[in-house]
Amino acid sequence: MFRDEGYDNDTLEDEEEVIMSSAIPSEVDPLDFVYTNIPDTTHILKLDANCKHCKAKKNVSETDGFCCRNGQIELKQPEPIPELMRLWSSMDADSRHFRENIRFFNG
Repeated sequence: MFRDEGYDNDTLEDEEEVIMSSAIPSEVDPLDFVYTNIPDTTHILKLDANCKHCKAKKNVSETDGFCCRNGQIELKQPEPIPELMRLWSSMDADSRHFRENIRFFNG
């Protein structure tokens, strides 16, 4: 091909730049990835009557005795950890920081 005849590479590059620039947003939102796959509805299990023996909450699909074998098994209640009780009930700086950020510590 001779100069100024046939295929013009410069106009093709310009068109590609326009197409590519429209495909890529100028600002990328960092939260787009987080919110892209959120379901529209939720599935909630139907509750049945609580267990007569241990008062556990039961779903409709759970059988009798699923939680405590109809009172045959008794779970021991654990003693509260003293350090956690201090953080929960005290008013010092560590305790306030713990209560304000408890969701982070559970994470």
